[in-house]
Amino acid sequence: MALAQAIFEEYRQDWQRHFVPAAQLRLGAVRLAALADQESGEAHACLNADEMAQWEGFRLEKRRLEWLGGRMAAKWAAAAILGESPAAWPELAIRTEKDGRPYVAAGAHPAPPFISISHSGPLAAALAANLPCGLDIQQPGDKILRVKECFASADEEDILQASLPLSFSETERLTMLWTAKEAMRKMVRITPLLGLLEIRLLASRGGQGTPHNPLALTVAPGRAEDSRPAHTTVLCFFTDNLAWAMTCPPAGKE
Repeated sequence: MALAQAIFEEYRQDWQRHFVPAAQLRLGAVRLAALADQESGEAHACLNADEMAQWEGFRLEKRRLEWLGGRMAAKWAAAAILGESPAAWPELAIRTEKDGRPYVAAGAHPAPPFISISHSGPLAAALAANLPCGLDIQQPGDKILRVKECFASADEEDILQASLPLSFSETERLTMLWTAKEAMRKMVRITPLLGLLEIRLLASRGGQGTPHNPLALTVAPGRAEDSRPAHTTVLCFFTDNLAWAMTCPPAGKE
């Protein structure tokens, strides 16, 4: 279970100022290459019986590894919010809602934290918070250029191009926009999930797209019947060839 660890802990306090003062965030991650060498032992140490059955049911090794890494990262982050030790991880049962959204079952904790899980390339990561939250990570690739009409408008591309340093390529900018919208749709707890074109990037409020100085994007759900949140902040950055985006309720009216 030592493979699940805090990540970007040195930036957490600065990130939290973008959200409501009451927000408590913890971000955990697992490097999948390291997990592959200890997969069975880690699974038996941190999963309960139902989770073990689900893990064993995956036929594809890649899927098994990513699923386990995501659960381990989520249990680390949830335990950090709750003040629990790794010994309690099997009791922190992570289940899935009908729309695919993961959640921590109440169990011994009447108010378990909200969680969001993502994995891409070498990493599985999870965000836990005492409020609804969303996390997405994504490796950049040429495919994003071929599908950009499915999630990006020309105005949104212009906002990002004007906001990020010239060193960011079009592929990296689009990947950052994709992760921002995915993080937003994970946080907004409505069914069915928002489509990516329903989520609109309205503005960028500073930042350089790095963990130390993330881009602060103002993003809004576009479904007419939605009343909350009207719009919120999504923090985005690139590091180690991964785009990261996370969100929680905003600090005030945007």
